[in-house]
Amino acid sequence: MSAVTPKEAPQLCLGQLLRIDCERMAHRGLGLGHFNGQVVFLFGALPGEEVTARVTGVRRRHAFADTVEVHRGSPERVEPRCPHFGVCGGCQLQHASYDFQLQAKRQLLEEAITRRGIALPESVEAVAAEQPYGYRWRGELHRGENGRGLGFTARGSYRVVQVGGCPIHHPVIDRAIEPLGDLAEGLEKGAKTIHLTVGGDGRELLIQSRPDPRPGEEMVSTWALSYPGAPRLTAESTDLEYRGRSFRVHPDSFIQVNQGSLTRLYETVLEWLAKELDGRSVVDAYGGSGWLGLRLCDEGASVVVIEQSPISARLCELHAQMYQQPRLEVRCGPVEELLPEVGRPDVVVVDPPRSGLAPQVSGWLAMAGPATVVYLSCEVSALGRDLDALCRLGPYRLERLRLVDMFPQTYHFETVALLRRT
Repeated sequence: MSAVTPKEAPQLCLGQLLRIDCERMAHRGLGLGHFNGQVVFLFGALPGEEVTARVTGVRRRHAFADTVEVHRGSPERVEPRCPHFGVCGGCQLQHASYDFQLQAKRQLLEEAITRRGIALPESVEAVAAEQPYGYRWRGELHRGENGRGLGFTARGSYRVVQVGGCPIHHPVIDRAIEPLGDLAEGLEKGAKTIHLTVGGDGRELLIQSRPDPRPGEEMVSTWALSYPGAPRLTAESTDLEYRGRSFRVHPDSFIQVNQGSLTRLYETVLEWLAKELDGRSVVDAYGGSGWLGLRLCDEGASVVVIEQSPISARLCELHAQMYQQPRLEVRCGPVEELLPEVGRPDVVVVDPPRSGLAPQVSGWLAMAGPATVVYLSCEVSALGRDLDALCRLGPYRLERLRLVDMFPQTYHFETVALLRRT
């Protein structure tokens, strides 16, 4: 009897219950199975499990479903730590052991590269997070209905799920969510979201309300009166430490939210470039406030940091002055416009946003780029697309690849790729 094709199979419908086997993990932390020949992406299922799942979305070639009952469980299944898991949209993998999460992420990274026809290095390294929980030093919470409480957007919608804490955030943020939610009830409607950053070695909390910052400033003064003994609250700026340096942080300046694993990410770049920095010229594109740029200067490189955010670029200048580093130059503007103006450096380091490199950037690297490029990526699909242009179609070879898991319990992770011009 021939297999049923998607065209011949009866169309799945919303709310339909399926008894289905999860065959493997797919992108975004979803399991993948088949029902009557159709692909079904399963939230809350792990490979080897048989589950009952309710259909939540139907497309022409596939469907989405949520696990409602597990009939045959995986040994990698664990109890989620957060009571809001599955409703809140922040985490996708709390039901899986951390060892499995790391293994699944490495497999997805390898598939994203080989699917493009790019040869992998001999080994793909995977570096575990320092802490599987309590690692986020920055978070953004939304006010609930009628301005009550704080929470995160629900999975698959913009509805706010009110929470009393969050186990993946730094303990200072975790403990502050409930009292800040109480304070937020009296704020004006202009404070739709509350942006939080831990600083001062975990003793300070930087707060900003958005889009109107004035209600957040009001919360700072009220906090000190209402919650004595709590961490300091500030609405201006705070500081974070990295490798013996103190960096000023504003609400609108970029930071890596997992400060505990930051060294494992940035020091990978230093490790791989150890013998080719002294006396060389380096461009640190999307360089933020100069955290990595100053470390490259420590090894004898002359560094041009390109950063589009005026706030981050100005902080980078101040950090270079503070630490008396004349070999660090800052240029503020879009990378796609400024990169061709810096000549041809010996090394380019790129750390773009989730959308990846602009086409002009990957085009310039392919046509006129240096012998060595280090690519830091936080989105595996964008990385695969850009490596397709630089390696499969372009002049570079993928020499080393390392996964640094900065976001446990979620499907996100960071990748560092070393490219050599052939």
